Amino acid sequence: MPRKSAASLSLVDPRGHWLEPPPGLTAAERVAFGATVRSVKPGHFAAEDMPLLVAYASATVQERVISHALEKAEAESLPTLWTAHGRVAGSLTRLARALRLGAMARNPSRNRRRPGTVEADGPLPWEYEPDERLN
Repeated sequence: MPRKSAASLSLVDPRGHWLEPPPGLTAAERVAFGATVRSVKPGHFAAEDMPLLVAYASATVQERVISHALEKAEAESLPTLWTAHGRVAGSLTRLARALRLGAMARNPSRNRRRPGTVEADGPLPWEYEPDERLN
């Protein structure tokens, strides 16, 4: 059997890799995309996360634009801007959760948390004895 060349072997990079922004993003969206991807460890995102990452970058830029507009807005346009800002902020929250950004990236699941990582700062709730003097 002939030996395969090193170039023909498809090895996984043990350190992972960072996704590159796709073409078609605005300059601001490219910056938001890059900041998001580089905010977590390499390999955190896979190619199938690309649509969510693009939507997150777009929503981040929209949120900033609306925030700046709110700072300069006249009183009659404030309700419309607040509604738009709330919708974009909600989208950002849902996308961040789906992409496991923020606290979810650092501590993915309470079920997988190692036992003993949280120490009680007093009596355990099931060991509580009410003080009779307070009655």
